[in-house]
Amino acid sequence: MHFFSVIIQPFILIALGFLLSRLRMFPRSLWEGVEKLVYYVLFPPLLFNSVARAELTVSQTSLYLACGVGSMAAGMVLAWIVSKLAPADRLTDASIRQCGYRFNSYIGFAVVLALYGNTGMALFALLVGVWVPISNAVAVADLAAASQSEGSGIKGILKSIFTNPLIIATLAGLFFNVTGLQMPALVTSVFKSLGSASLALALMAIGSGLRLEDFRKYGKLISLATVERLIAVPAVSFAVGLYFHLTPVEMGALLSFTALPTANSCYILAVRMGGNGPAVADLTTVQTIAALATIPFWMGLLQ
Repeated sequence: MHFFSVIIQPFILIALGFLLSRLRMFPRSLWEGVEKLVYYVLFPPLLFNSVARAELTVSQTSLYLACGVGSMAAGMVLAWIVSKLAPADRLTDASIRQCGYRFNSYIGFAVVLALYGNTGMALFALLVGVWVPISNAVAVADLAAASQSEGSGIKGILKSIFTNPLIIATLAGLFFNVTGLQMPALVTSVFKSLGSASLALALMAIGSGLRLEDFRKYGKLISLATVERLIAVPAVSFAVGLYFHLTPVEMGALLSFTALPTANSCYILAVRMGGNGPAVADLTTVQTIAALATIPFWMGLLQ
């Protein structure tokens, strides 16, 4: 029961955000402001503290990171296969494909912190720092090719990577970890306070954005993409982690990463680049709801 309550808590907060949004107790503009506040102000300090304080070395994490990147790369291949099994127009295919290898980090951080503590959190953050640039670059390139857009070339990709606050916070924390530098106690304490407020707000903001718009038209594609993201990809990572004899904490961080539903930012990217936003919104909602069953399954399997 304790294990289940830990896993279910993030989804209760998501449901609360969904309920508050549907009751219209707060305007949509407030939730958009909360998303920005979490992304730029509250969440980066949590990442920085976790990575900066972690007792990790390159030799310890290299195999784990390779397993994570390899598993998500397999997700890219599987996402391409899904687009062949349930083909749609080019823009819809590209919009949905990105959801096969991108992830909702806030749910993952909540799960891994509750189950595996600061060490699991730091491992998760490192994998985020490595995979986010790769996945963003591939997603932007794929959508640009589908829409034949010239406004999101290599310059735009690099800008999106190097201005990403999650990557900046992870790299800064890694720098302090490797060099042994210490933040002043007051700054660390402020960072802790900011970080403690981030996950609850982030999860409620996720719930506020859930909606179904055009599910019937793309039902087959959305269903296959959900199976690929929540069952096939974590199954690959589970097998890879067992084969390479990862430690229990590494396996927990790996599964917490690979078993996640897709990110809300997939919708933003699809709309910004002329893709199929409604189909991505539907897929994000379906995957988030389905993850209520699949994440406890995978994490329970580890237990």
